[in-house]
Amino acid sequence: MRMAVTLLRDQAAEKRAKERAEAPTVKTEEQMRADEAHKEKHAARDKAEKREAEKSVWRRKFRPLPEAKAVDLFADVIGDSFILLVAGGLILYEYVRAKGKPDSNAEKIEELNQKLEELDRRENELEEAEKKQKDRVETLEQALEEMRKATSGKKKSLSFS
Repeated sequence: MRMAVTLLRDQAAEKRAKERAEAPTVKTEEQMRADEAHKEKHAARDKAEKREAEKSVWRRKFRPLPEAKAVDLFADVIGDSFILLVAGGLILYEYVRAKGKPDSNAEKIEELNQKLEELDRRENELEEAEKKQKDRVETLEQALEEMRKATSGKKKSLSFS
């Protein structure tokens, strides 16, 4: 009961209700005199209630609950606790089950990384093969150029003779 009072207490709402209750309205003189007499009469009681409200919840005295209501409240607490326990157990079970499974995304990422490494290796091999091919072509072009120069030199020497 003390926990319920502490948790459910809304001081802002209490203050607003008190201000509304004290807000002036248009009244006749008789009503105003009656209100003043009523206020004076209950001023002492209000002060006592205010002191009681300011006391710690743990020091307050509460009336004992009737047995039937206490049993109902206890049954509600037990029922809510059971539901919370089952929900927590299910969450824990799903977490453990998910941890036990191999991560399919991680496997796919690893597979893609392997393919990427293979493609990089193959690209490097092709670049090396292309460089070798270019070197061969350049060598052949140089040899062909030298042969042309040699044949053109022979033709020139034949034409002079």
